[in-house]
Amino acid sequence: MGLRLRRTGSPVRVGYPSGFTTTAVTTHGDRPAALAGSMNIAREVRKHPMGSVIKKRRKRMSKKKHRKLLRRTRVQRRKLGK
Repeated sequence: MGLRLRRTGSPVRVGYPSGFTTTAVTTHGDRPAALAGSMNIAREVRKHPMGSVIKKRRKRMSKKKHRKLLRRTRVQRRKLGK
């Protein structure tokens, strides 16, 4: 079971009653583990990594969106000399 951060910032174990909280262990100086490794906690919560097909589709769609944006602003870009 992974850790998840509440909006208040205190870590809570997923799957346990809401009153159960974990203690923050300091890792880097005075920073609590919840702040130091929040990205690691977010990675632990995600059980199913994104598939390669979905990654490729998202990349293609973002590329198309970027091209569409460039087409829309082409006139303004020409006026600016870019």
